[in-house]
Amino acid sequence: MKNQQIIQIPIEYKPLFDTDWREAAVYGGRFSLKSHTVARVLLVRARQNKIRVACFREFQNSIAESSHQLLADLIKKYKMNEFKVTDKTIINTITGSDFIFKGLWHNEQSIKSIEGIDIAWTEEAQTVSNKSLEVLTPTVRKDGSQLIYTYNRLLEDDPVHKRLVLEGRPNTLVINENYDIAEKYGFMPQEIKKEIEDDKANRPALYKHKWLGEPSSVERKVYKDWNIIDEIPHEARLERRGLDFGYSNDPSAIVDIYKHDGGYILDEQLYQKGLSNKQLADFIKNLGDPSILVMADSAEPKSIDEIKMYGITILPAIKGAGSINQGIQYVQDQRISITKRSYNILQEYRNYLWKTDKEDKILNIPEDMWNHALDALRYGLSEYYMNVDTITKKRRKPKTKATIYG
Repeated sequence: MKNQQIIQIPIEYKPLFDTDWREAAVYGGRFSLKSHTVARVLLVRARQNKIRVACFREFQNSIAESSHQLLADLIKKYKMNEFKVTDKTIINTITGSDFIFKGLWHNEQSIKSIEGIDIAWTEEAQTVSNKSLEVLTPTVRKDGSQLIYTYNRLLEDDPVHKRLVLEGRPNTLVINENYDIAEKYGFMPQEIKKEIEDDKANRPALYKHKWLGEPSSVERKVYKDWNIIDEIPHEARLERRGLDFGYSNDPSAIVDIYKHDGGYILDEQLYQKGLSNKQLADFIKNLGDPSILVMADSAEPKSIDEIKMYGITILPAIKGAGSINQGIQYVQDQRISITKRSYNILQEYRNYLWKTDKEDKILNIPEDMWNHALDALRYGLSEYYMNVDTITKKRRKPKTKATIYG
């Protein structure tokens, strides 16, 4: 068509056009062109023949968290005007190909109901659980259908990598590329190249994980062995709520913390950006009993005071030297369960890691990411692990002396 640009596909990814494989593991470090190239391949194949492409992620609460935007941007960039992009689907008006977008986590019935999938593309596949794989694989059952997984390895035991690469499956295509492919084809911005070289020189452990796609050891996980439950038992007691403030860059997170059978149950209530203190207060009121104690990040005293003015029982979490590690240790010692609807808590739980030094030695310092809901959890439990005397001193109001003149 007139004015269309040439769609460039690196030769290393050419096998994705073949039809003699059943599953494809496409993995590597950042800037290995994985997602962009797979998206281009799928758009080209959708122009050649009528196909149904199902685009999955383990966690997808909205279309904004899917690969929809990437595909839409490429359609616009390459002037593929025969594609009709709606807020939920993408359709090729000439071939009839269509793209649909779904989350896998605890969405079993919705996934099983999808008919006629020709290609299933799962992005961020390092987060996909064994259970999701067990649902997805037999669902994509049309003759000649294919499954593509794109991912940066997270841990040594990532289920997708274990299944396709370490154990192997019949007719599996494996493509492992890193940032050198972007350099080879002239797609590497100088800013990114400088960042890579700086990480390589000064943060070799980060360089290997981030840019070479090497997995972190399971020992780096801050929390382990949490359980996932369907619902909160009726006899569980709501102890309190934890609140971590966010706004533009980070989400505000509210976690309900229940006491049950000697352990805690976590139930995600909120994980959203852009909320004012009034909106947070209204949201908490709508949860029910406003007398349930909310423990919030003490770094936001003004926000806490404002929310309190709206009738919410809220106190600042107790912080101090070593309070982060104290809180982590306390949580590690508890039996923790998560409700299956708590998408973001579970995602943070899987991705929350200890830092490492240049020699890849694990440090007793958590990475400051994947921790908004988990910080809310620590705040909610702070009075259980902080020293009682410290709490009393921090909360005691200073006495005012009166001087009488006369």
